[in-house]
Amino acid sequence: MKVIVNDLSFDVDLQKKEHGKFEAEIGGEKFKVEILNLSKNEITLSIDGKVFNFSFSFNGETINLVDSISDYECRVLNKFQELIDSYRSTYLDKEKSEKILKSPMPGLITKILVKPGMKIKIGDKLLILEAMKMENEIRSDVEGTIEAILVNEGDAVEKGAELLKISSN
Repeated sequence: MKVIVNDLSFDVDLQKKEHGKFEAEIGGEKFKVEILNLSKNEITLSIDGKVFNFSFSFNGETINLVDSISDYECRVLNKFQELIDSYRSTYLDKEKSEKILKSPMPGLITKILVKPGMKIKIGDKLLILEAMKMENEIRSDVEGTIEAILVNEGDAVEKGAELLKISSN
């Protein structure tokens, strides 16, 4: 399934193991996930043994998750929604010639995987952002060329910080 978190797209394979326990694969990395507690608007998860508490709410197709560090706007796409989003990004957004990639959460830039002038495709890994002791692969949701890198490895960034400038092809 495709999951959109703060405008970043992730392919997630979620396998139920037993009641309340799952294995999630994101970008080739596997995580053991266990629901420790679930109430009307709060959830406690163990992800590879680390405990995370979130409050959550639903807003149409969007799930808003909030923890002590940040807030996350999440959408889980079905195949039809993926097709529509693909159409939008391919055909309707052509007039957008430049995109600024922003950080989906606060964290530390641990690795920059692109250079100015590089051609990128949808799904290409752009950089690694460490947040909540987890490495998050930031991938491209557009096809284009890296125009500028606005951060350096080792930089601490806030949610919404500008990371890369990408021009569409």
